[in-house]
Amino acid sequence: MELLSNCRDHAHKFYGDLLLAAEKTINDVLFEQAERCTNNKEQQRYFEAMQQLKERSGAMHTAFRHELGKSFQAFISGHEEEQTVEEEIDIGKLSLVQRDELEDELAISIIVSKANSRNSETLWKLNKRMAATRGGKSVTDESNPFGPHRICEALQVGVGELLLDNKVRIIFYKQLGKIFVISFAKELDALNGILVEKGILPNLRFSVIKSQQAEPSAPVASAEEGDSEQRPDDTEGLVESQGSITHQQDLYNSIRALQSAVGNRSQTAGGVSFGKVQTNGRDGEDSFSSMDYALALSAIQQSKAFLSAAALNRPLKAEKVEENFIDQLSKQGDKNSRHKMTRGDADTVDLVGMIFRYMLDDTNLHDAVKLMLSHLHTPYLKLALMDKTFLDNYQHSARVLLNTMAEVGGKWVKKDNERNVLPKIKTVVENILTSFVDDPTIFDRLLEDFSRFKENIEKRSRMVEKRNTESQQGLEKLELSRQQAANEIETRLDDDEILEGAVDLLRQPWTDFLAFNLLRHGQDSLTWESALKVVDGVIWSIKPSAATDNKDDFKRHQSDLEVSVAEGLTTIGYDPEASKGLLNSLKEAQELAYHHSVIDAVNKPAPAEAAGATAAPQTPKEKTGKVETKKALKTAPPVLSPEEQTVVEKLKDIAFGTWFEFDREKTSQQLKLAWFSRVSSHYMFVDHSGVKQAVETQYDLAKGMCAGNIRIAEPTKKSFMERALEAVFDKLKLTA
Repeated sequence: MELLSNCRDHAHKFYGDLLLAAEKTINDVLFEQAERCTNNKEQQRYFEAMQQLKERSGAMHTAFRHELGKSFQAFISGHEEEQTVEEEIDIGKLSLVQRDELEDELAISIIVSKANSRNSETLWKLNKRMAATRGGKSVTDESNPFGPHRICEALQVGVGELLLDNKVRIIFYKQLGKIFVISFAKELDALNGILVEKGILPNLRFSVIKSQQAEPSAPVASAEEGDSEQRPDDTEGLVESQGSITHQQDLYNSIRALQSAVGNRSQTAGGVSFGKVQTNGRDGEDSFSSMDYALALSAIQQSKAFLSAAALNRPLKAEKVEENFIDQLSKQGDKNSRHKMTRGDADTVDLVGMIFRYMLDDTNLHDAVKLMLSHLHTPYLKLALMDKTFLDNYQHSARVLLNTMAEVGGKWVKKDNERNVLPKIKTVVENILTSFVDDPTIFDRLLEDFSRFKENIEKRSRMVEKRNTESQQGLEKLELSRQQAANEIETRLDDDEILEGAVDLLRQPWTDFLAFNLLRHGQDSLTWESALKVVDGVIWSIKPSAATDNKDDFKRHQSDLEVSVAEGLTTIGYDPEASKGLLNSLKEAQELAYHHSVIDAVNKPAPAEAAGATAAPQTPKEKTGKVETKKALKTAPPVLSPEEQTVVEKLKDIAFGTWFEFDREKTSQQLKLAWFSRVSSHYMFVDHSGVKQAVETQYDLAKGMCAGNIRIAEPTKKSFMERALEAVFDKLKLTA
């Protein structure tokens, strides 16, 4: 009991101090979020959260400590077991789970899952040792009062003391997860050390028994020294879908099975000879240790030739890495010391080499990205030989970082001189090369930083796409407004009495006038009705029948109308400078109409002449000196084949965000459908940066798709590592 109390005091102090340190980090993150906000309302959200954290910090820590104490007391009393399903369900208390509560539970479960996965061996040993302190009664990950499960439950209770909205709470859990996940290892190791000092299972070994189907089974304990330490297969993979996890796990197991079927190897899969380094070691004193590998690869990684190749962006072939590695191991080992490589380590060298060879052939990556990432072969080989879980741990930060850089590079880098993503990837690669010696936590920091970078460029892309979409929508509205305005003008000008010259003077400026009002106020507004009345008055004033023979009367009539039209333009808020242009065009049309009426009066036939003969019928142009002016504003749709018509119908229901591939002038470009108009049937496409690249009509799009020049693309959803493992497996099958 005293021993467990000592463990309690140590653990509660550690986790309490950790929460206190996390509080400062969270406060800084909230401040950064507030600075990034684009509006006051959103910014106020984060400032209020910071105030809550300041005012209720004490309540949060008290609730956290209280929950830790409850958990420990339940463990001591033996009442920590989970309820059965029947005990959990109370029919009288059944209700729908609140969305906020569900998201809290999900966030906590992710933290617990990550922590358990990373510390499976250490936690398993602690469970066994704690069970031994109470007569062998089983201790599980869930019942261990010092394990991630109970600690995270206490965190949830503590955070619950803060009155935070859902969005801010998720930020809290995200930051707590980053801090606690990487800190559990230290405390679990310390607790194991306390128990070992007191003689509790000091020789405990961790192993896993697998069936013939390679299914992982429960680990077993042994107080005797085993042949080797192993870890269970990691199947968490929260970053990727469960189907992808299962697929990759099967691939990894199959790859290892194919590798184990190979006889004694004398060279790597890339054809590099192992030379003096034997590959039949059995974890004995004559076999290289993880530290030996780390020293050898660090020497290569820090060499002037290696660093200069990375700085000068020269490609690094996998064979060169393997050659240097084996040469360095040969120098370190001799017959009187460690000089053999285990079969598993040789397989790891091969697997990492094949992954980086695949990278150079991956069609999803631009050559500039491949070149930079190829320099990670050495540090990633070091990591794989030091951390046996790296290659099959789907949530390992180094693996997620490589996947993320490959994803961002494949998505954003399309040319050698890309000025945003490439420099960032280069910075990350250089940091790994110069800073990774034997502490893998560097990958946690770099992943966090690169994830923020990714988030920022995606946010910027969404903003650019939004602006381009709004701009296209504005152009669409303008075009529709101009079309409707033109129809209104043409309908009024379709009058035999209106002169052709007057029509030309009025068509463009007064169409613009109506379009402006329609776009700003809409066709159901009183302003639009007033604008139409202004145009009606203008149209009437340019008819010869409205003119008078008396020049003074005409001038007076013209002046009165000008005042009336000017007042109308002011009433509807039309631009004063633009109004002057409209009035000038009106004067010219009226002058033309007046002169035409005078000419008609002079040329008017005498009554006798009019009665004496029947004039030949005249066309409208012969009668009035005018031509038909109405425009065909809408052209007839093109004739489509049945296949093209079928595609048109499908395009009507296409979803925004669908990617298309355009083949033009011997180049291929993938563009995303950002917006389309159901009125004009225009489709707007943007690139990955959100910049508008094309606007296609529905008919042209259908024709291009039927011709094979345009097609719906299916961007790969598989991560780089998944694609690499598939390629490695296919290659091994051919050589098996």
